[in-house]
Amino acid sequence: MRRFSLGVAFVISALLLASMSANAEEVQYENPELQVKFNLKEDKESLTPQNKMPEDPEAHSTGRAQYDQYPLFRNNREATQVGTWTSDPVEFDMSITIETTDIWWEGKDPDYEADCEWTFYIHHNDQEISENTEACSSNGDDLVKETYNVGTSIELVAGDTFALELWYEGWEDVDIYHDNVTYDTGMNVKGKHLIFFGAAWKGSDVTLELAEAWPTNWDTNLRAGFIMLMGDDGYMADNKNADTGEGSEYSIKMTNGTVDVTSMIIEWSGVTGTGITLMMDYTSFDHMPSSGNSTNGTGKQAIVMVNLMKSKQLLGDDGGILGLPGFEMILAVPALAFVARRFRN
Repeated sequence: MRRFSLGVAFVISALLLASMSANAEEVQYENPELQVKFNLKEDKESLTPQNKMPEDPEAHSTGRAQYDQYPLFRNNREATQVGTWTSDPVEFDMSITIETTDIWWEGKDPDYEADCEWTFYIHHNDQEISENTEACSSNGDDLVKETYNVGTSIELVAGDTFALELWYEGWEDVDIYHDNVTYDTGMNVKGKHLIFFGAAWKGSDVTLELAEAWPTNWDTNLRAGFIMLMGDDGYMADNKNADTGEGSEYSIKMTNGTVDVTSMIIEWSGVTGTGITLMMDYTSFDHMPSSGNSTNGTGKQAIVMVNLMKSKQLLGDDGGILGLPGFEMILAVPALAFVARRFRN
């Protein structure tokens, strides 16, 4: 019986070593298609998925009305530039579609209606690739969020940027609210922004390894609760017990060749719950259980949910696999289950 156990152990060991060798040659990863909001940042230059903390104040920009003023009326209005916001260079090749743009705005002159329009110029690197003009839906009396169609696709190569050049035309100046979790003025961009290399739940530790097309600050995102570990009976892991760090380097085959990507690691310690699900976004979301087609509360689901299975060991008498001390076999491999939300209400 002892001889049989050792034989089986050596066979399993050989298979595992062969699997490890294959993985060393070809990296296995998940690259789901997601919609991510690119925010118009307070510096009036940056376009990024990075959000502030929920309690941080919003920024403001002005859409300036230009016209000829007469004693009883205004005439001959012209468009004026609000600003240009540009993304960081993309880390790896990808195709994106800028589907819509959201703008939070209100008029600044109570004696006039805005009767306005916005023009969106999209740039790929230094080249303008699309122009789209949309009429305002409201008159400017109240602070509103309006969504305008853009519908522009771009093929990005590592190192490329894209930008939004925004113009306003109207009969009154308007105040634009942006760079805030609530006032999420920006572009809704669909693409394969994230590469997931793996997730593991071992003992009381949970580890996630990923790479981003546009890196963000996950220390901030952890403090803001934009990423959570949820479990049965309302369990929530403490993000104060989570650390971020640099992961491994990978060579990823792209359309135009191979690009080197450095992953990042997020690791939680002291995880004591059961039925753990990792939920992540770049802004606040509703972490309560779903009911039908809607969630309890805000209705916003995380853009990614990773269902984790805890790793287990097949142990022999000596505490190792089938009697081989110190050798561990993971029977339950974490499964990545992605939920892509295409629209954010």
